[in-house]
Amino acid sequence: MGRFSRSWELIKESFAVLRSDKQLALLPFASGVSCLLVSGLVLLGGGLIFFFLGGRYTPAVESSWRADPSMMWALIWIAVFAFYLVNYFIIVFFNVALISAASERLAGRPATLRGGVAKAWEHKGKILQWAVLAATVGVILRMIERRLGIIGRLVTKLIGVAWTLASYFVAPILVFENLGPLGALKRSARIFRETWGEELVSQFSMSAIFVLLGLAGFGVWFAMMLAGGAMGLYIGTALLFLYMITLGVTNAAIQGVFTAALYRFATTKEIPPGFVPENFSMAWGPKDKNLR
Repeated sequence: MGRFSRSWELIKESFAVLRSDKQLALLPFASGVSCLLVSGLVLLGGGLIFFFLGGRYTPAVESSWRADPSMMWALIWIAVFAFYLVNYFIIVFFNVALISAASERLAGRPATLRGGVAKAWEHKGKILQWAVLAATVGVILRMIERRLGIIGRLVTKLIGVAWTLASYFVAPILVFENLGPLGALKRSARIFRETWGEELVSQFSMSAIFVLLGLAGFGVWFAMMLAGGAMGLYIGTALLFLYMITLGVTNAAIQGVFTAALYRFATTKEIPPGFVPENFSMAWGPKDKNLR
């Protein structure tokens, strides 16, 4: 089975779980709305601070900052860290809630939205600790990228891929194994090594399929604009907006269900109901066997 076919099969299998309990899709939606609201509050707070400090921004201060911009950059990086921190906390919090609820469903037990959120809230301290670690790594990578230019971008991409793989199972580990951030990261990386080996290549790409579905939405929007003129543009834009929101929420929900299922496979070697064993065992594989 090719990479595209496997991706499509995994999407259908995960969507079947999601369709059995549509409440699961509300968690990614709540995550997105919360991120927008909190990000807006952080940006507003930063703007107010800058506004009130503006009264003290004299030519002498400007000259001092130009001579030694370290203080200005320190403030910028602190703001970036705060932005990363609040968003990481919200995203991981709702991911933990989603994975917890999906795991209950995969185990054949009733899953509720309230139960998933309660489980995440129970582990809010661990989630905050992980958000601090993730935000710190994110800021360091941005610093490297800024200082080293093209080389920095290459380095951050390589580190980013390694970080994504190593931290893939952090969310379920935080809730099911109750480890701290460093322990969860080490455990997640160990699960990968023990299940799929050292040199890994992804044999699925759900994101690519959702990108294609997004492009299809833009194609319909363009066709409506050509056929309907100004009215087609307005209606098409409104429909495209709703379609992209629905697509993004569905993508996040399916990714959460799949992560819960894959974690169960990696830790128990049990295939959740509705999933094909081959799709799990071949989700990642050694490069020398699968790159052909």
